[in-house]
Amino acid sequence: MPLIKIELIKGLEKESIIKIMSLVMDAVVESLKLRDDDRNIRLSEYESDFFNMKSPYKVLIEITMFKGRTKETKKLLYQNIVNSLFINKLYNKDEIFIVLNEQVLENWGVRGGLPADEIELNFNVNI
Repeated sequence: MPLIKIELIKGLEKESIIKIMSLVMDAVVESLKLRDDDRNIRLSEYESDFFNMKSPYKVLIEITMFKGRTKETKKLLYQNIVNSLFINKLYNKDEIFIVLNEQVLENWGVRGGLPADEIELNFNVNI
């Protein structure tokens, strides 16, 4: 149930934007061993004056997720995202900045306003 937000400068074709979203989401699903239909993703484009990242970064990917994954799982996640975008000729590896925001389950209100620690998640967070 991670929430993925991708931010970048305007200018890419719609097909490239859709491909970026799909590749990032696929990498998240694979790396975190989620169900294939567990997709929560959005992409924001900015005028160049409103998106300022230190060189060489060109895209910011923020992933908000439940706390509990190991460092090895997080490293795999970073590598899968970067490699997928690079192999598909969308970004060089050093142009991608990824940040994780981990939250305890009780900080998520889901399924009609229940804390996530009170529901069956249908996936394992401790991987």
